[in-house]
Amino acid sequence: MDMPEPIGPITILWNTRAGWDEGDREAEIVKSVLAKVDPDFQFQSIKKGDNIGKSCRSSVNSGAEILVAAGGDGTINAVASAAVATSKALGVIPAGTLNHFARDLEISLDPAEAAEQFRTGHEVKVDVGTVNGRIFINNSVLGLYPVYRTARKSIESHGLGSSRIGRFLSVVGGILQVFFRLPHLKLRLVLDNETRQIKTPFVLIANNEHELETWRVGHRRSINEGHLWVYVMRKCSRWAMLRYFANFLVKRFSRHDAFDVYKVKEVRIESKRKEIRVGIDGEVVKMRTPLEYASKPQALRVIAPMNYLPEGGKEQG
Repeated sequence: MDMPEPIGPITILWNTRAGWDEGDREAEIVKSVLAKVDPDFQFQSIKKGDNIGKSCRSSVNSGAEILVAAGGDGTINAVASAAVATSKALGVIPAGTLNHFARDLEISLDPAEAAEQFRTGHEVKVDVGTVNGRIFINNSVLGLYPVYRTARKSIESHGLGSSRIGRFLSVVGGILQVFFRLPHLKLRLVLDNETRQIKTPFVLIANNEHELETWRVGHRRSINEGHLWVYVMRKCSRWAMLRYFANFLVKRFSRHDAFDVYKVKEVRIESKRKEIRVGIDGEVVKMRTPLEYASKPQALRVIAPMNYLPEGGKEQG
């Protein structure tokens, strides 16, 4: 069953830095599929240094009703932000490392198959989270991950980012730096009407509940339940961290061993620091404190595969 008619103009924003091995061939296949939906669709290549947000605004101003993001979760986040701001619909062609959002929507990781799912799909409404007004589709993190990304970027800046082996060494170096430093943050959390003082190496603020105990880390059973799930890792030593990891490998890890878990609509995170590094769908940015998080239920219109329906969510309008 094809998408309902009429369908508005389509623009695809193709991140050329994404992980396709045969990007040109894949692009031509995807173009041929989209042409069946909108013969006059627009194609924009996003290159290193390009402003994706500016490209999205240009597409909307040109009349696009559906913005198709072709890339990883960072690319999808940028296009989804524009879609929410302008009430446009989002299409997804995944090509990142983890592709959490696409997996949760049951979209194929093969670009050609994902394009076919888009062509025959239907619109659903899903939640997004916000931090200080900035959207995230999967999660936002504090602590270990931003520290790791900063360390890795520093290592890559010494000439290791231009080759596969160099990037691998940068990943290992970043992990080792985080492990031996194991920095802890002193924070004050205001969770709905509850206040907590914490010292933690890691906080995950998730757009709906995340799986943390199996190899499907980050998987969500529903993406429209309208809640944030806050996972606060308890203060721990390096050896405790190693024990958590070992238990995870042998499938004996429970999130309750390491995390305090809260289900909320909003959370305010305060720090004595004026700025703090924040991970947003895999990208790390500096943000001024306090951090104001909120769930925005069904704020994003997205084209999902024909048989997909967000489990546990509200009836689609």
